[in-house]
Amino acid sequence: MIFSQVTLAPADPILGLTDAFKADARPHKVNLGVGIYKDEAGQTPILSSVKKAEAILLETEKTK
Repeated sequence: MIFSQVTLAPADPILGLTDAFKADARPHKVNLGVGIYKDEAGQTPILSSVKKAEAILLETEKTK
């Protein structure tokens, strides 16, 4: 294969948090990895900090 001689980079420790989360059997665990926040009901609410940031962007953006 074309990339068979390429040395693999070390595993990303941040992405490894997801593997640790999945392997943890505790019912009240918190996923601190990359992704989206979900509340206890499985919903993905828009955080107030995100709403504020979006409002600032809408007020200040000059182009897309």
